[in-house]
Amino acid sequence: MKAVVLAGGFATRLWPITKDKAKPLLPLGKRPIIEYILEDISSDSRIEEVFVSTNKKFEKDFRDFISAKNYKNIFVTTENTTGEEEKLGAIGALNQVVEKEDIEGPLLVVAGDNYMSFSISEIIDFFLEENTSCIAAYRTSIEEASKFGVIDIEDEVVKDFEEKPPEPDSGLVSIACYMLSKDAVEYLNKYIGEERNPDSPGYFIEWLINREEVRAFTFSGEWFDIGTPSGYIDAYTTVVNETTNIGSDIINSEISTSYLNQSVVSNSTLKNCLIFEKSKIIECKLENVIVDGAKVSNQNLKSEVISNSDD
Repeated sequence: MKAVVLAGGFATRLWPITKDKAKPLLPLGKRPIIEYILEDISSDSRIEEVFVSTNKKFEKDFRDFISAKNYKNIFVTTENTTGEEEKLGAIGALNQVVEKEDIEGPLLVVAGDNYMSFSISEIIDFFLEENTSCIAAYRTSIEEASKFGVIDIEDEVVKDFEEKPPEPDSGLVSIACYMLSKDAVEYLNKYIGEERNPDSPGYFIEWLINREEVRAFTFSGEWFDIGTPSGYIDAYTTVVNETTNIGSDIINSEISTSYLNQSVVSNSTLKNCLIFEKSKIIECKLENVIVDGAKVSNQNLKSEVISNSDD
């Protein structure tokens, strides 16, 4: 059995912090986001090889990360794109990996920017009960559900699937973690050949449920789709629940559940903040704020993203 971790996006909703850094390599505590996923997958001996699918722009970063961690069965596979306007979409990229690496299935597919509290082994066990494709499902609020693929299930079988409906009927959503059967892997090429939407994996699942049985692995606990500034901060403060300081100067300041890297914080109060390299925070009160290389002084801010381009 093989696995593909999708890490080819350009994360424009998180710019500027992801303009020159792949989102899955952003820190979540003292580890990159993707490390949680790779460590979990690697712990299951049934997964023989893992392919991290990325783009040309961030290829070297992922290769360096994997080399530094000395992973033995994890490899980088690259789509020939360098910007948002060239991207293949998640399904397009997945189909390319399957063809390039000659993958037959069954296949585990996980988005590299997700944090999930369940073990990958659990969804593999669930898949092996019936050997039909399955998706991880999580119950959220009706308001939040419109951002994801909303599903309707009966006796664990997905009866209906709608990607990002404007008015969802349910809060049960599909997250970007799938086990695809051998038949489903073969269907990828047919789906792309019909020139269907190649972006979100949900569109493929929506198409797939009319061709084979797809079951829902429903879990509770924690799940974060780290796609927006607020989502990233929520993930960090929930998962880590402590302050991480990497080489920063903190002077007469009160800091809680925040990440600071090579920055200066003076006479300030920070709560649930992410402060990246070369930032300076002077006489501020910040809550749920991301600062990327900027100087911020004499400010009282909530839920903001500030970059050095804002100086």
